[in-house]
Amino acid sequence: MSTKATCPFCSKQFFEYALLVHIEIQHCEEEKSPFIPDEGWEAADFEELSGIGSGSGSGTQREVDEKVDENELTDYCECPVEDCGEVIPLNHLQNHIDMHGYEHAQHGFPEDYSEQSTQPSTDDLMSDSDYLQTPAEHTPSMSPGPAEAGLNGPGTASSNWRHLLNIPHRPRNQPPLHVAEGVQVKQVKRLGKKELGTYHKEERMPEWLFNMITKYNYKSSQGAIPVLAQYIQQSSKTQYAYLCNPATQHISKLRREGGFCGYRNIQMLVSYIVGTGAVGAAAFGYEIPTIFQIQDMIENAWDRGIHPDGRIELGVLRRTRKYIGTPEASTLFQSLGIQWSYTGLKNKEGDAPTASEHRLYDYVENYFSSCPGVKTRGSVRNTTRPPLYFQHQGHSMTIIGIERTAKGTRNLLVFDPSHQDPTSITKYIGHSIDHSRAHPDDVLKFYRRGPKYLSAYQHFEVLQYVIVLSFCNVVS
Repeated sequence: MSTKATCPFCSKQFFEYALLVHIEIQHCEEEKSPFIPDEGWEAADFEELSGIGSGSGSGTQREVDEKVDENELTDYCECPVEDCGEVIPLNHLQNHIDMHGYEHAQHGFPEDYSEQSTQPSTDDLMSDSDYLQTPAEHTPSMSPGPAEAGLNGPGTASSNWRHLLNIPHRPRNQPPLHVAEGVQVKQVKRLGKKELGTYHKEERMPEWLFNMITKYNYKSSQGAIPVLAQYIQQSSKTQYAYLCNPATQHISKLRREGGFCGYRNIQMLVSYIVGTGAVGAAAFGYEIPTIFQIQDMIENAWDRGIHPDGRIELGVLRRTRKYIGTPEASTLFQSLGIQWSYTGLKNKEGDAPTASEHRLYDYVENYFSSCPGVKTRGSVRNTTRPPLYFQHQGHSMTIIGIERTAKGTRNLLVFDPSHQDPTSITKYIGHSIDHSRAHPDDVLKFYRRGPKYLSAYQHFEVLQYVIVLSFCNVVS
């Protein structure tokens, strides 16, 4: 079970992350905690931050750091599952842990590397026997539990996990930014924890982590999509499903690496480009780049004037654990001369809460079904479309297809870089599944993201690799 640490100031006990938050709020050495917002900024402050006026703009990184708004509204905590190491938003934690449960239900992780590192001990994390317990099971007085309550709204999963992990409540009211009348302001500022994660100020990741990623790079499953197609064929719940090019690899995190989902999704898109020899393969040297090569490419793009605001927004990127998303992915592709398109799907005023979710389904289904030469009969409809980079608040995945169920609802089919393929997939790569022992829906729920998951979000981003039409033919 998890262990607690004692506050050196008041002797109260907390889990590690909660202790750090407690000290910064209750025992801050400054006049008040940096978590509590200051009064509104003056226009002059904003001018200096944005590089407007007499300042040089490009040489004010330290000033940018000092002026970051510390009233971040998204709370993060480390995944309590042993050997995960990912730091994720509280409102995503229950789904994240559910995925770990699916991994273990499908006979656990596939055989992995056995690294030796100087990483800190994981004794303070939950054991395997504990991690599937929800906050409601740990604290019976909670009502309702996260599984019943969903992800959003008062008293639900986010607040339950906050209570379980002893994370104090923070003020949510932020005073408006004051800008003098008539001042033209370019609103570019350093991003914070909400966008970049808990390591948003990091200038260099720990040496043990750098060495581990350098040595092992990533975990990949080549040939997983044809196995998924076999399970879809056997599922009584599936009316039909479209799948992307089978050259796409499922690239996932190493154990204990934390959260590099943006990089892993870029690697999955590149696995398609390299695997098919599509436009851009030569730019990557016909190899999937490492996390650190991707960081170098993004910073080099900033140096060349491609999305230079990214440097102000992120600061130092090389050898850090700052989260990246669609802006950085598009910066990378643009710098290499690779065509891409961006689509943002957000609820409009007066829309139903699920409007953007259904627009997302429509977009993805049209993307796959419009591939020239695709067969529109049968339960499995293979295409050679590239996968899609998919982002919502707090996490990103790679869309490899879409499924319409017998009941008429739809699910995205995704490769989630936070989780490796279960052995029920990997053991059949290159082979036919054993139909007598197959439980298709138990396997497929690991890859499905439908209304139960997506209804928690109202803003989605999709990055699409633009392909020459000659590459888009039906897979036989």
